[in-house]
Amino acid sequence: MKLNTSIFRSRTIAVFLLLMVLPAPAASGDTPKSLQFGRTFSDYVKFTPDMSRVKNALTICSWVKKMLSGDYRSWFSRTTGSHQYELLISDAGGFNYIHSDSVDFKDSVTVPLNTWTHQCQSWSTSTGQMRVYYNGTMIGTKTFSDRAPLEEDGYILLGHDSGSQNEGDQFGGQLLKLNVFGRVLTDEEIAGMYSAGMCSEVEKNYDDVRFITWERILSETKTGNVSEVESGCPAPVEEEEEGEEEEEEEECVCPTHSMWDVLLEEKYLKQNLTEEKLTELKSFWTILDHFVGSTITEGIVAHLKMFHPKVGGGCETEPDS
Repeated sequence: MKLNTSIFRSRTIAVFLLLMVLPAPAASGDTPKSLQFGRTFSDYVKFTPDMSRVKNALTICSWVKKMLSGDYRSWFSRTTGSHQYELLISDAGGFNYIHSDSVDFKDSVTVPLNTWTHQCQSWSTSTGQMRVYYNGTMIGTKTFSDRAPLEEDGYILLGHDSGSQNEGDQFGGQLLKLNVFGRVLTDEEIAGMYSAGMCSEVEKNYDDVRFITWERILSETKTGNVSEVESGCPAPVEEEEEGEEEEEEEECVCPTHSMWDVLLEEKYLKQNLTEEKLTELKSFWTILDHFVGSTITEGIVAHLKMFHPKVGGGCETEPDS
């Protein structure tokens, strides 16, 4: 069969460009990192996310390590043109703001120093009700009269109260897996997050409404004394993954067709190649490491079949004719 070199060259360039623009996967074996904040007003993370998908309902959840005494040390603050405190959350129940109105629940909870706690706050325009949770349990609720949607301008500031000059409001602790969800999570869902533990990936069960993600926050500019530190969570156990691969290799049966055709099945075609889907496939196709985050299409499958026709966990298939 005569090879059309121009088509081959074009497709090679296309695959190369695709590999260049796709995000690189996280290095395996890395331990999850938390953010450690300094103790001055110069230590913070400030960014301007798209609030359109959370303006009518949201739940803010994070694992929080309180490291300084006081009831009003704020780890989450949002400021807009109309409200200095559109949203504000402190680490011991003192500040719980919406539209510059607040409720104090510090007498309803005891937060020990240097200990991870799971903290959540939810609110919606439909009810006007704020719910505050510590370690999976709702410690208080209040219904506010102002049910206007959140404003879409403004910014989020992590590390201290954006409008304060009181040193007692500086956070100085650690945050892990801070996410903002675009709906009010139920009591059961929040309790389940806490029960799953800080080292789980339970937040990914809500990716359809997880609109401001911890992954994005870690990528934002860190100002002053803010750094990524070890969270205490263990790294993935590489030995177990290798053992699973070895077992699959021993049981491998060579298919009668190119294994790339599996990607054309309904289970994968037109789907986003998430880390979870990659885990299902990775034992056979390590080349897919480069495609995490992309959408599986017939075009991508065609490229893979052309340039990597021999695939399999110890088995090889012949190129398509």
